Amino acid sequence: MRMQVGEVATRAGVSVRSIRYYERAGLIAANRRTNGYREFDETAVELARAIRDLIASGFTVDEVRSLGSCLPATTTTSDCRTQTVALYRSKLEQINAQMRTLGAVRRRVEERLATLDHDSRD
Repeated sequence: MRMQVGEVATRAGVSVRSIRYYERAGLIAANRRTNGYREFDETAVELARAIRDLIASGFTVDEVRSLGSCLPATTTTSDCRTQTVALYRSKLEQINAQMRTLGAVRRRVEERLATLDHDSRD
């Protein structure tokens, strides 16, 4: 089944703008009809959903692109599973580092607030 960008967007639960962005980023491919319209096949819907879910989980477009032919995330070959697990582990390490940084920032803000509160009572 061939679809135009609007139908892919509707079926995938994303905006037309997102589909165009995914296409420009090299994540989804479209064929051009003679009238210049983009034409997508059924796999574009599945890909768009997988990309949407990964981006919503905090992955960047470059990280999603690194999965290459392993998109959609339902691919179960051994190489794809290894590559996907590595990406998720890397993302988890980044999140943990961000949480440590935020924890340190929070402690500094709490300390400063405590100092300001104490000073205002004097």
